[in-house]
Amino acid sequence: MKLATNARARRTAAAPECAKRPVDAAVALGMLSGLLGYNLRRAHQCSWRHYVATIGEGVLRPGLFSLLVLADENPGICQMELGKHLGVDKASMVALLDRLEKAELIERRRSTDDRRRQGIFLTAAGGAALQRMAAAVRQLERQLASRYSKHELEQFLSFLQRMYC
Repeated sequence: MKLATNARARRTAAAPECAKRPVDAAVALGMLSGLLGYNLRRAHQCSWRHYVATIGEGVLRPGLFSLLVLADENPGICQMELGKHLGVDKASMVALLDRLEKAELIERRRSTDDRRRQGIFLTAAGGAALQRMAAAVRQLERQLASRYSKHELEQFLSFLQRMYC
């Protein structure tokens, strides 16, 4: 805990100076402005706030929306494939699928070729929910993408995809 002790000592030593800091003074970010993780987290927070404002927090979260899109585009996709493309571990994927199945948005069907494998399919209700949400997500994406030229957006997406591909 040497770092905490040093930080505490700096705060104690700097306390008289803190009281003189103007309320509207710019905050120095130090090394944070150059850290990829910090900036990704801030971008994610911004995206999440826009998502909640546009779509609502009680509706499907972005990860579940993505799962529905993959199930719609790939009828019969298995849990492992979904997990791989969503970056979700097996146990978490089962919980997500359970939630969607309970809401009657997806159904699991045993493979006729391999009894150990279950295919994931959208239900009629899942398809309808996806269509309703897709319009709102497209609107949200237009808002977020409006800060970039077409070339910048393509490049930005390419950079992000490079991190997880």
